[in-house]
Amino acid sequence: MKRKLGKMEMAEATTNEHFPFNAVIILRITNGPSEETLKKLLEYLQHRHPLLGVHIHKEKSRYFFVSEGTPAIPLSVAARQNSDHWQHAAEEELNREFDIFTGPLVRFTYLIGSGSKKESEIIITFQHTVMDAISGGHLLHEILAFCQEIESGGSIEKFKLVEPLPLLPSVEAFFPPAFKGIRRKWHTFLFGLRQMGDEFRYRRRTRGKRKAPIHPAGKGKILPIKLSKETTAALMKASRKKKITLNNLLTAAILMAAHKHLYNGETRPLRHINTADLRPYLNPPLDPQYFGSYFAMMLFTVGMKENPVVWELAREISDLVYSSLKRGDKFCANLLSYRMMQTVFRFKSFRMAAAAMSYTGPIMPQKNYGKMELQDVHAFVSNFVVGPEYTALVNLFDDHIYWNILYLDSDMDHKQARVIADEIRTILESAAKEES
Repeated sequence: MKRKLGKMEMAEATTNEHFPFNAVIILRITNGPSEETLKKLLEYLQHRHPLLGVHIHKEKSRYFFVSEGTPAIPLSVAARQNSDHWQHAAEEELNREFDIFTGPLVRFTYLIGSGSKKESEIIITFQHTVMDAISGGHLLHEILAFCQEIESGGSIEKFKLVEPLPLLPSVEAFFPPAFKGIRRKWHTFLFGLRQMGDEFRYRRRTRGKRKAPIHPAGKGKILPIKLSKETTAALMKASRKKKITLNNLLTAAILMAAHKHLYNGETRPLRHINTADLRPYLNPPLDPQYFGSYFAMMLFTVGMKENPVVWELAREISDLVYSSLKRGDKFCANLLSYRMMQTVFRFKSFRMAAAAMSYTGPIMPQKNYGKMELQDVHAFVSNFVVGPEYTALVNLFDDHIYWNILYLDSDMDHKQARVIADEIRTILESAAKEES
């Protein structure tokens, strides 16, 4: 089995040749499954999902997924030392690169707890080419449902009878007609012109102002925080009332915090990266059960004022994002992602943005799987020295908003990262109180 990588997949693969570019998901559970059950799970997953059984082959400037000769999914098992053990394990996974030319592009770690509750963590690490946030959410449910069945006495045989899913082509094959052929080239050309204009204006308006440093190296460190149910409910209600998506409100919060503590709150433009899920807009729309990288990285520039108001900034971001998505920029951004990352790594002369935030929405449909109970779900994505200064992957679970923050130890220490995180919390709690 051999399949050529698309532009976004190539961007992710070439990133891995310079820095680790992994996504790490942590399932914190009580009454976790046995090690033997997890081994059976990995066999099933590799049988069911073709992208979990591939490595990458490079031929000159072209990349291919290849299944032949790919090893089994590795499983590391360790005794859980304490309640924070998973954080150290997650950081290690974020900073440990994949050998993409050997594969597979996914690995599992299981921290087994002792005691009556058997508090444990299942840590799934994958190289970003094979999975996005939507398929990652599907994977979590699939993992726990499988473990529930086997731990309840079910047989692995019925899972072996499940047909493997087909290996789908890259996202470009599913683009709507307006973004295929000659029309795609025209849209991409116009998008490139707008990006060049934005770059010129950004450089002119930031001349003489702080420029984010680029360090020779840096390790990713994580900082998880959780908003209360009351704050979460109030923000969701207010967002609906104001017709501003929660995604754009959260983006405003991280930008305001970075603006205040990294850029001294001065009047200037700042850039942020958001991810756009392409699956609903494809032809046909793609179900979450099909693993793959079906999203786009969207770069936006926002004019920041002194003492901005979060709802006003969220409205400005909302208008900016709406106009961009209406034009179909998400497809163009996907197509130009490989060229962008080549430029970033060739020159290493600028940071991609001040901040990046990806909101995945509700990440799990349920909490209980037989005897297993899901306590928390966290997810992080690697960053690198030319990436944004402050990043977060945000999800909704059990009526809480989870901020899964990642920073580089070359950019800041834990104390400064915590100050920015606390600022985000304060901004959002104040926004919730204003509308309650």
